Amino acid sequence: MQIEAIYDNGKLEFSQPIQLKHSRVRLLVEIPDEEIATNKLGAVPKERPSYVLPPEARALAEQMEAELEQIRNIPLPPDDELPPLTEKQKSRIAAFALREDR
Repeated sequence: MQIEAIYDNGKLEFSQPIQLKHSRVRLLVEIPDEEIATNKLGAVPKERPSYVLPPEARALAEQMEAELEQIRNIPLPPDDELPPLTEKQKSRIAAFALREDR
């Protein structure tokens, strides 16, 4: 699906409301060359770096990325199936609540 978005100081704002299934979604963003200012060295990036990973390293990276994506997409168990909170967890939750009140 393609949808128009506006980049506004580090945030993408979609032109129409959209609700995504997951909180983290990989996107492909196309930016016109004339909208890219410069990189840290002051040069306008023209193309990708010429360095290519060895096939073994690339395969390992892709495997790790796939495993990470599986972990990210594991559904959480229902609340009634969760174990009871420990005293340490309750203490930490209370500490975070105190910090939020400040």
